[in-house]
Amino acid sequence: MPDEMCQGGAPQGLLQKDQELEELSTVSLQNLEHTLAGPVQDDGRRHASRAADARLVDILRVDNFQGPRYEKTTTRLMEYGWLTINKWTGTGEIFVQARRAGRPVPVHMTSPDWDADARSEVATETVVAGLDLFLEHGLIRGKWNPDGGASLATYFVGASIRSFRTVYTRWFRGVQAGQAELDLPPADPDGAPADRDIPDQRATDPFYAAATHDEIKRILPYITDTEVRRGLALRALGYTQQQAAAEVGLTEKALEGRIGRLRARILSDLAEKSDLGEGGAR
Repeated sequence: MPDEMCQGGAPQGLLQKDQELEELSTVSLQNLEHTLAGPVQDDGRRHASRAADARLVDILRVDNFQGPRYEKTTTRLMEYGWLTINKWTGTGEIFVQARRAGRPVPVHMTSPDWDADARSEVATETVVAGLDLFLEHGLIRGKWNPDGGASLATYFVGASIRSFRTVYTRWFRGVQAGQAELDLPPADPDGAPADRDIPDQRATDPFYAAATHDEIKRILPYITDTEVRRGLALRALGYTQQQAAAEVGLTEKALEGRIGRLRARILSDLAEKSDLGEGGAR
């Protein structure tokens, strides 16, 4: 039974988040920690690391989970989460992890024909959605704790894994809809289908991962507006613009305006840096 929201219906985000929260068990987090960090070799170092994470969360709580320190911390976590999720989309491990988390992707969707750009897009939307889950449950509700079986970074990846299915199934169905149109090539004047020499988009660029990593590092710091970041996360989870705006306490027009200004600023800044990098100012 598909769990996605029906188009035009009310979001099930709050219900889904509560269900996802229940899946963040100590055992599942310990297994994920083992996958990400390997076998624990030094209990002393592990406890010291957890204690440092706990102190950081206490500091962020004093800041009400906003401001420069919060943004720096979440940018670092999102970068780590993106690198992990993006790697797993290439190996197929993300489908294994989603199934282990109790959020399995339908079997017929687990062999996607996607290139590096598509995987990057899905990974980015997944960690943005994961941030919303991580903030609300892990930090605000205090569900993460140093004795819960995982580091703060592992808990964030766990939240992203639990957000993956909704993001991915929406992307998959969008691709299917687009492909249905592409599978109908126009006929030539004689009535025969026109052959097109289309290059293979699935070829792997050896520099792609490094380039995308750099791009993510440049883009994430721009999303410093808490309402915008949460709004984008809710949109990635399937909320409409109106529903996302209501959740973050803004009007639909206000949220749309903030997102529009953010996009314009990113595009302008990245374009300027790109021009300067191609031979200096002109």
